[in-house]
Amino acid sequence: MYAPTGPCDLHLHSHYSDGTMSPDELVGFAASIGLSAVSITDHDTMNGQAEALEAGSRHGIEVVTGIEFSIDDGGASHHILGYCFDHADADLSAALVSLAAQRIERARGIVRLLADRGMAVPFEEVLAEAGKGSVGRPHIARVLHRRGYVASVPEAFSRWISDGAPCDVPKTTLPLDDVVGLVRGAGGVAVWAHPGWNVKKSDLLDRFVAAGVRGIEVWHPNHSERIVEAIAAAARERGLVMTGGSDYHFAEIMQADIGEIAAPRESLDSLRREASGGSHLP
Repeated sequence: MYAPTGPCDLHLHSHYSDGTMSPDELVGFAASIGLSAVSITDHDTMNGQAEALEAGSRHGIEVVTGIEFSIDDGGASHHILGYCFDHADADLSAALVSLAAQRIERARGIVRLLADRGMAVPFEEVLAEAGKGSVGRPHIARVLHRRGYVASVPEAFSRWISDGAPCDVPKTTLPLDDVVGLVRGAGGVAVWAHPGWNVKKSDLLDRFVAAGVRGIEVWHPNHSERIVEAIAAAARERGLVMTGGSDYHFAEIMQADIGEIAAPRESLDSLRREASGGSHLP
């Protein structure tokens, strides 16, 4: 039986993207601290969803499908979360296969730029670091640290591979309309992730809503109390579902532990009501 009440951490990353814990470990820990539900929102992949759903049944905690996409809007990067979708949807799966191939090419490009600066990072080692997951910058950062080129994983990002850093390669993204269409086509709900003060740009928010975004992430480690209040007000004004979570990846860059930032149970109930499909939901 799932706990009917209690907070939900609806923003977690596993080793299927750029986290270090397995879905089973994340779900099990969440159950042990009394969360009522979680969502594994890995970047550009659904590979951990079946494992997470099975773990939820075993650990007695509700798990809803989740994913996180990046989009580019006039040179500005934003993230869109998808929830309550059918993780067997063919169109969504096909789009993710393409994004996975582009992630590998991006990682190869970063490795080449690092080599130009005297930092030998064998690509096979990066792939081994990624394991089952989609290759990303955290895997390169951990190899840089292990090989002694930087003192820490955060230094690898800030000095070499973060956005705009000397060895970064821009990420290939899908347009907003495509992302929302894929999520909704799979019966899910699109949510604007950690908007911060961008929520005050009413034209941007209105454009997202017009594209079919039906929720907004209110509670997040990057959001101060004032930002939370501003986002919640915008959500109420537009009738958007309010979500939240810890955005936990791994300890080295942890801003909040699993469940430390969470959404009320009502958030998940609202997401499930908003989901357009229904037949794929338990």
